[in-house]
Amino acid sequence: MEAQGAMDSLLKKLTNLLVEECARLKGVRREIRFLRSELNNMHALLQKCAAMENPDIQVKTWTKELRELSHDIEDCVDEYVHGVDTNDHHGHGGIKEFFRRCARRLKTLCTRHRIAKQIQELKARVVEVKDQRERYKLDDVAGSSYTSLTIDPRMGALFTEEAHLVGIDGPRDDLVSWLMEGEAEHLNHRKVLSIYGFGGLGKTTLANEVRRKIGPQFGCAALVSVSQKPDFKKILWGILSRITPKGTNLVRDLRETWDESETMLIEKIREILQDKR
Repeated sequence: MEAQGAMDSLLKKLTNLLVEECARLKGVRREIRFLRSELNNMHALLQKCAAMENPDIQVKTWTKELRELSHDIEDCVDEYVHGVDTNDHHGHGGIKEFFRRCARRLKTLCTRHRIAKQIQELKARVVEVKDQRERYKLDDVAGSSYTSLTIDPRMGALFTEEAHLVGIDGPRDDLVSWLMEGEAEHLNHRKVLSIYGFGGLGKTTLANEVRRKIGPQFGCAALVSVSQKPDFKKILWGILSRITPKGTNLVRDLRETWDESETMLIEKIREILQDKR
C-alpha cells in the first residue's frame, strides 16, 4: 500500500532527524517528537488496513488522508533540513563567525517562521486524523477484518487422507445411516444432523468423511467452514462455487456483474439446487 510506504519513509526520516540532533530551532525538536509519536501509533493500524481484503470507504478515506499527510510532513522536514538547519553547523568560535551566524539566521528568519507555522498546521492535521480514527472506530474494523484473514485451525481436517484416519468408520457409518434412512419416502425433505463437542475432537473431520462417503450419490454437495464470527456472504460464495457445474464460468461472471448482495446469492443457490438431489 502506498500509504504504508510513505509512512515508513517518514518515520525513518523523523527518527534520523532526532538522532542526529539537527533540530536546533527552538520548539522544533519537541514538535518532531510529537509527530513521530503520533505517526508511530497510526503505523500499526495502517499495517492492518493494508492487510484488509475489501476495505470500506471510511478505511480508504482515512488511509488516503494519512498518505497525503505523510508526504506533506516529509516535504516540511526536507525543507527544514536542507534550507535552514544545515546553515547552523559551520564554525563555533571567533567574533567573525558569530556575526556570520547572526547574518545567516537573519537571512533564514522568514523561512524559519514559515516552517514553524507549517509544523503547527501539520500538528493540527495529525490530531484530526487521530480523531477520525477514533470516530470511525477503525481499530475495531481493521481488527475484525485482520482476524478473519487468519487460517481456520479446522482447515487441515478437510484435507486429511482417509488412510490416516483411525476409528472413524463407526461414527461415519452411523451418520450415513441416519442421513439416508427413509430416503425414498422423503426426497423433498431436508435433513439436519448436528455434530457437537469440544474443540479438537474431530467434528470437522467426521463431517468431511460423511461427505466423501455419500457425496457421489447426490447431484451436488458442498462443505464450508463456519467460524464463530461468520462472514455470511463469504459462506454463500463458498457454497455457490462448490455446487456450480464444472466447466462453467458462472461464479466468475457473477462476481463481475452482480452487486453480490446476500439475497441475490441465496436466490442463485436455490435456482441451481432446484430439482436436484
